[in-house]
Amino acid sequence: KRDSYPVSMPGLITEVRSDEGHKTDQPVLSQLIKDEAQRLGFEKVGIVPAAPLVEEGSRLQQWLDGNFHGNMTWMARNPEMRTDPSLLLPGARSVVVVSLNYYTDAEHASSPQTGKISRYAWGDDYHDVLSYKLKSLLSWIQEQVPEAAGKVCVDIQPMMDKAWAQRAGLGWIGKHTNLITPEYGSWVFLGELILSIELEFDTELVEDHCGTC
Repeated sequence: KRDSYPVSMPGLITEVRSDEGHKTDQPVLSQLIKDEAQRLGFEKVGIVPAAPLVEEGSRLQQWLDGNFHGNMTWMARNPEMRTDPSLLLPGARSVVVVSLNYYTDAEHASSPQTGKISRYAWGDDYHDVLSYKLKSLLSWIQEQVPEAAGKVCVDIQPMMDKAWAQRAGLGWIGKHTNLITPEYGSWVFLGELILSIELEFDTELVEDHCGTC
């Protein structure tokens, strides 16, 4: 159960590898991090090495060279930062990738006189919501491993969110270029927590389920 362990267990985790040379029980801590992330409201969580996105970075550069970013000039600024987490957090070892489902059964007004606003904008600013949850997760991790450093990334930081989510096994990239999760479709916000500690990594990817449409 999500609440079957104390919120804080200082001293229990004593063997995680970090820049300071400590080594921790990686599988135990990794599972506890996932449990805590779910307790905070994230539906899906994956953990992967903070290794550069080489293939994705190459495709990004080709996209930029083709000027497909148009007037989005910020996309061309420091593209290497989008593919290498260690440029955002020196000594980065792990990336915790999360998704938060924002779908609601509420329907748009049927009146043609009423405009429609995308569901993702119906509630509080998702940058604030995810940042708060990820910062809470980082604080919890630092209670377990005080020497752990972290960097919260939610859309506005130069991280390739969809690429990291795919690598972490949260879903696959559909033909509409968005991440598709088997459980929630594309109705998800994505975020990352870069950490200076080495965790147990997820290796199973979600296969591409798109057909010939």
